[in-house]
Amino acid sequence: MISSRAVRRGRRWATAAIAAVAVTAVGGCGLLGGSDDESGGNDKVEKATVKVGIIPQLIDIAGFERARIAGYFEDEGLKVELITVKSATEAVPKLKTGELNFAFGNWSSFIAAQAEGAVDLQTVADGLQAKEGMTGLVAMPQSGIKSPKDLVGKSVGVNALVGNVTLTSQAVIEAADVDPSQVTFKVVPTANALNALQTGQIDVMSLQEPNLTLAKQQLGVVVVADRATGPVADFPISGYVAPKDFVKKNPKTTAAFARAMAKGQGDMADRQTVEKTLLDYAEIEPNTAKAVGVGVFPTKVDQTRLQKVADLMLTYGQLKAKFDVAPMIYHAPAS
Repeated sequence: MISSRAVRRGRRWATAAIAAVAVTAVGGCGLLGGSDDESGGNDKVEKATVKVGIIPQLIDIAGFERARIAGYFEDEGLKVELITVKSATEAVPKLKTGELNFAFGNWSSFIAAQAEGAVDLQTVADGLQAKEGMTGLVAMPQSGIKSPKDLVGKSVGVNALVGNVTLTSQAVIEAADVDPSQVTFKVVPTANALNALQTGQIDVMSLQEPNLTLAKQQLGVVVVADRATGPVADFPISGYVAPKDFVKKNPKTTAAFARAMAKGQGDMADRQTVEKTLLDYAEIEPNTAKAVGVGVFPTKVDQTRLQKVADLMLTYGQLKAKFDVAPMIYHAPAS
């Protein structure tokens, strides 16, 4: 049986679809140096204090946390006020009302919001890009489920029926010549993912690091399919956006945020820095930090790859019409 300690640890890694982690948002003052005037700017930026929506403790935000811990935002004249959000979907209306200036979340939710006209967004920084070995569909060793062809008539646990996880699961299943409609997708909160799999509440579970490593270590799970291969190789998972109106009114502030993020993301190319950063903010044990498979932390948003997300969303019914991501792509002003 998986230890209660491991389950509690898994809960700390709740995804965008659930509220498993509660972190007190910083109010009134930011975490980093800069102007003391929240509404004003300084000699570097129009707005010195920016409110950033973050889903805490995810592996995806390692680049942001590195930029914060290393003082890269401070170097750019920015003070970051963290606002905890449960998901990209929750962040969207807060971006629209100005409660947030920037927000982290999964790309599929931001694209859906843009396509629906809920908000006009700019993609100011990338977060995490999938890499083989960091995410997959897994089954218990005694289940007899070893490949996608064994999934017909089975249930697959996902964190949300609409979003990145279901999208990539459908794609890799179909790539194995299995009709995704013959598989039942069920919502299983990430906090309950390992327990649901172990107790037979679900046949197969879609897991991302570090839960994938925990499941291998504690349960000996079989990886049925990797959700970062074939049609979804190098799949963009998450990133950071800002309202287009904010970007237009605060070009220096936006550019400063993007530069700080690029530095933090760039540092993630070093595995030791990744592990140290995870230990700094994610409350995981050193042996887990060393074992997790991490993706790629791009220093800028790739329009071609992001279009791939939108096209796949159309293929599997998460968008009603073809959507061009080009207007969402942020272009820094010439220096």
